[in-house]
Amino acid sequence: MFKVLIATIFIMLLSGCQSNRNIVYFKNLDATENNKVFLNKNDPYRIKTNDILYVRVLSTSKEVSELYNNNPTLGVTTTLNSEADQYVNSFSVDKDGDIVLPVLGKLHVAGLTMDESYELIQDQANEFLINATVVVRLMNYKTTVLGEVKNPGVYSVYNNQATVLEVIGRAGDITEFGSKKDILVIRPTEEGSKTYELDLTDKSALSNPGFYLMPNDIVYVKPANGKAFRTNLPLWSLVLSSFTTIIVLLQYFDNK
Repeated sequence: MFKVLIATIFIMLLSGCQSNRNIVYFKNLDATENNKVFLNKNDPYRIKTNDILYVRVLSTSKEVSELYNNNPTLGVTTTLNSEADQYVNSFSVDKDGDIVLPVLGKLHVAGLTMDESYELIQDQANEFLINATVVVRLMNYKTTVLGEVKNPGVYSVYNNQATVLEVIGRAGDITEFGSKKDILVIRPTEEGSKTYELDLTDKSALSNPGFYLMPNDIVYVKPANGKAFRTNLPLWSLVLSSFTTIIVLLQYFDNK
């Protein structure tokens, strides 16, 4: 009976433990590869209909600049530097792929990268202004992080090269119940949704097309094997303790 109990405990402990190889990021990336470049052929994001662009055209004259921009909203919480003001004073890409800017007029931006849209608007501004400065930002660059992270949610991205590691870090990192080997990236496209499977314990993830994120990507961290057991470990401990007590009592009475 005791042999059966010991074997049961041993099997349960094995099923509840994670290998160190499944905990460390990029476990097979050694020191000799510190200067190695891992190529990623992820194409730059191209503007789509319903995207929201924040565009500011600035010149040396404040009065002139105001003619080329939406008037800033009034209020304590909406300054030129606040996200709320930027959204209110941004421009939505219409169904034809155009935005309509004050004075500069209608510009077709769908299909352009952010750099290309900046060059287009800058060239147009140069037709009207001397030494114009143009600022263009994609305001709807957000990613959703779900699954076994400490703080799942929707996160705004403020750079053009966000990675899976960055958004997982912003979500508080993967929990003890999450698997670094099973990361799913879901990417909406005009043809449908593309999916990418990443193993963040392997250096090959650095070259995966899903490693660098696009606007509206969803990152899902899958639960690790044995999560159900580790979640119910206190209950199993109670059951084993009760089972052990019963066995001891039965042997005690048998020896009487």
